[in-house]
This record gives sequence, C-alpha cells and structure tokens, in this order.
Amino acid sequence: MSKTKKMISYHNFMFPFRFDKLVTPIKDKHEFYRKHSFDERVQIDETFKNSLEKDGWEYQRFRVKDHLDYNEIVYFHDFVKDSLFNTAETFKEGATSYYFEKKIDNDIFELKIKDKEAYLLKLEGINLRLFDTGVGILSLEVENYDYHKIEDILKINDYARRVYPQFLGEGFSEEAVKGAFLPEYIEVNGITEHFCNTEKEIKLAKYIVDILGTSFTTNKQERDKNYIQPIVDDRMFVLCWYGDDTFSSCVKENIEYENWYKYTFIDGNAMTVQDKQMHQELIKKATYKRWNNYGTFFGITRYSFVALSKKDYFGEEILLHHMKTMYFQMMILLLAQRATLLRFSDEITAISDVRGTNTPSIENISILYKNYLRFVNKLYFKEVTAQDQGIELYDKAIEMMNIKRDIEDLRQEIGSLNNYAFLEQEREEKEQMNQLTKLGTLFLPGTFIAGVLGMNVYPEDWISNVGGLLFAFISIGGITYYLSKIHEIDIRRFFSFKIFKKNYKKEQEKEEKK
Repeated sequence: MSKTKKMISYHNFMFPFRFDKLVTPIKDKHEFYRKHSFDERVQIDETFKNSLEKDGWEYQRFRVKDHLDYNEIVYFHDFVKDSLFNTAETFKEGATSYYFEKKIDNDIFELKIKDKEAYLLKLEGINLRLFDTGVGILSLEVENYDYHKIEDILKINDYARRVYPQFLGEGFSEEAVKGAFLPEYIEVNGITEHFCNTEKEIKLAKYIVDILGTSFTTNKQERDKNYIQPIVDDRMFVLCWYGDDTFSSCVKENIEYENWYKYTFIDGNAMTVQDKQMHQELIKKATYKRWNNYGTFFGITRYSFVALSKKDYFGEEILLHHMKTMYFQMMILLLAQRATLLRFSDEITAISDVRGTNTPSIENISILYKNYLRFVNKLYFKEVTAQDQGIELYDKAIEMMNIKRDIEDLRQEIGSLNNYAFLEQEREEKEQMNQLTKLGTLFLPGTFIAGVLGMNVYPEDWISNVGGLLFAFISIGGITYYLSKIHEIDIRRFFSFKIFKKNYKKEQEKEEKK
C-alpha cells in the first residue's frame, strides 16, 4: 500500500476471553471452577510473562514518547491510570492489567466475503491486555486505504469481527451462515481461517489461536497451559472511525438515516430492526450528538464504539488519534468490566452448586469475594476522566452495556452466596460447641467427685494401680478423640473466613453509604 494514500477508515477488532490455568485437566468446567480456587487458576506472574515472550509477545511499559502519549495518559484520573497503564520500569506482579505487543510477520489483513472480491487491508498492530480478573482482550488494528463506500465499511466491520460460525445448517454445513454473516475466509498475519466446522463444537478461528500462542490452549486436557474461552459470543467488539463528507451530511440532516443505524449497530447487510418506532428509539439512545453542527457523531452499543466525521483535518488528525488512544483505552476498560462481570457470574454459578455431596469450600468463597472486591475497587469506576465529553461517552457506554445493572446483579449474587457461607459456618460452629458440651459432660462425674472428695482420693502408690492407669488412658483417649473431631474443620480456613466475614460487612456498610 502506498504511504501517500490517506486513511479512509480505521478498525480495531477486540476479542475478549477468559483464561484459566489448567491445574488439572477439565472433565466438567463447573466442577473444575468449584474444586480449584480462583487464585489457583488465575496467575499472571513472571513464569506467565516468560512463556508469552517465547511466543513473540513483548511486555510494554507505557512511556511518554510524544505529545500523543502525553495526551493519552493525562486524559484519565490518576486512580484509572494505575489500572490501565503499566508505568513501572519492569514487569511487576500484582498489577491490575498488563499490556503486550507482538511483531507482525505479514501486514496484510485479508477478508473474503461470498460473491465479492477479497478486501485487502493493512494490519497495523496486534496487542494483548491481560487483567488480574482472569480476562484478556486481544486487539487487531486494521487500516483501510482503498475502500471508500459506506457499503464496504459496513461489510468490513460486520464480517471481520467473526471468530466462529454463529449457527450451522443441516448436516453441520456452514454455507447458510456464510451467506448471512460469516466470511469465506480471513487471513491475519499469514494464518488463514476458512471457518469449516468439522468438530461439531465451538472452535476459535485459527489466526486467534496462532496469535495468542502456546501459552494458551483450547484443549481442556493440556495441563499447566491457560485454557481460553470466548466470554461474549461469536463477535469481536468493533471500534471504528470513518471519514466521509456525504455520509456525515446525511446523518446531520437525519439521525434516523438507515446507514447510520447500520454503521452503529454493525449491520453489514439489511438493518436488523424492521420497526420504525423501535428504530427511532434505538438509534436515538445509541447516538452521541454533542458535535452535530460539525458533522461529528459517535455511536455506542454493547458490541461497538464508532465515530463518523468529515474527511478534514479534525477528523483525520485529531479524532482519529483520539480513537486510537483515549477512546481505545476507555473501551478496553469497559470491555474488561463487562467480561469480568460475566466471568464472576459463571464462577458464582459453579461454586454455589450444592447438589448431593457438592459442598462449596468456604475458603474458595472467601478467595472469590476477595477478587470481587479488588475488581470493584481497581477496575470498576463511575468516572474515568474530568473531560465533559469523556464523562458523557463513558456514562452512555455504561448504560448501553448494562454494566451498572450487571454490577448490582453480581453484588446480589455474591451476597446470596455469602449468606449461604455464613449459615454453613454457623452450623459448623454450633456443631463444635455441641461436641465441646459432650466432652464436658463426659468428665462431669470426675469433676463432681473431685469437688466433693478432693483430689487426693487415691493412695500414694495409685500410679502402680491398674485401675488408675486405665482411668488415665481412658481420659487421655477421650480428650484426644474429641479434640480430633473439633479439628476436622481446618483452622486456617476458619480464620480466613472470619477475616472474609469482617471484610464483607465493611463492604456492605460502604455500599449502603453510597
């Protein structure tokens, strides 16, 4: 591609996934989550980093190299910077997120759609963000220098975001879906995916598996690797900028313009809403119109963040850079929040399975709650910047992604799980007290005799008396037995639960004050 060409559109496809270290092979996923604690399965440490480096990933410390980097980091509140930007000199364990980049071997992003010539786009960058909540986001930056029509932009966004067939036809055929949503093939960094499903189950695109590398696996049996699963659905999140004077004017004239709806909601073919009133309500809710008179618009949905501007200096030199930096970081944060909420909900479903002999581990509940608290305090923010436009866009995205609603649902879910844990702990404590009472009852006669007759009721040579020895052995045996019964409950778990219970009550008080 000639460097003299100007960029027509910019596309960033973000693939959110969850990862779990395979401490043991997985037979049943929920059994695996229940049996092994969250901390066992989510470990971003030096060993993990070294493994990623062998696959070509390079840990990137955020440095202010130019004015764009400065603008990017200054945009956010300090408490957000700590979670989004790796500013430490070297890799440090215990961070909220980690950023990696990978060198590109082949900078062609090729997209082939049925009955159309292949789109040849530029693969500008590949990066990976890992969060300590056990979610990752793989990002593919793609630039378009050759395709001007809105119809092409719509198809690039819709078809390039697919990571596996949305549905299959009779005989497990993928032909039906390729006529509707799925491309014939996608080639990324020299790896081609034809979306031929021969295994009759969800199978991630080859280029995603290849780019992520051998540190990750889709095979549940590969012990000590990180098992990955798509956490939303068959679509990647789409961040896109498009500069076009005619399109901008049409939207300025009528916000209900059909192509604006299709661009915002990533519809590559016909609109997926065919009711006028619903169309009006959805597009009005999804559109941010602060710069309407300038012909600049933003569209936000659960799976997209798009910008439209005129093809002028502001669009190409200002807004485009904002989309690549500040707004990209904002969307990464929001996507991580949504993915984490879905992951924690799945964790709670697994750990709360109380059928038969499946008793949830109180220690594992405590560990999950600790990570939930860390998420709420380190990754979920009600505001990320002091800039008015940033506040408004972030609020709209929170609303469109239903994050506030899902946070409240998660709080109630984990609260119910904690209530169960409280009741279970109280039952165990009561059982301990009952056993102590039985122990006291066992020695009541001896205590009574000692109280009435005194302690010197045996002759001086009682130690040589067989009856005395027998009494001593029975006493020691009884004490040992009851102490062993009491200590069947792990002391470490007992005290960790006490701390957990105290923290939970504090957190509840904080929530009530809010």
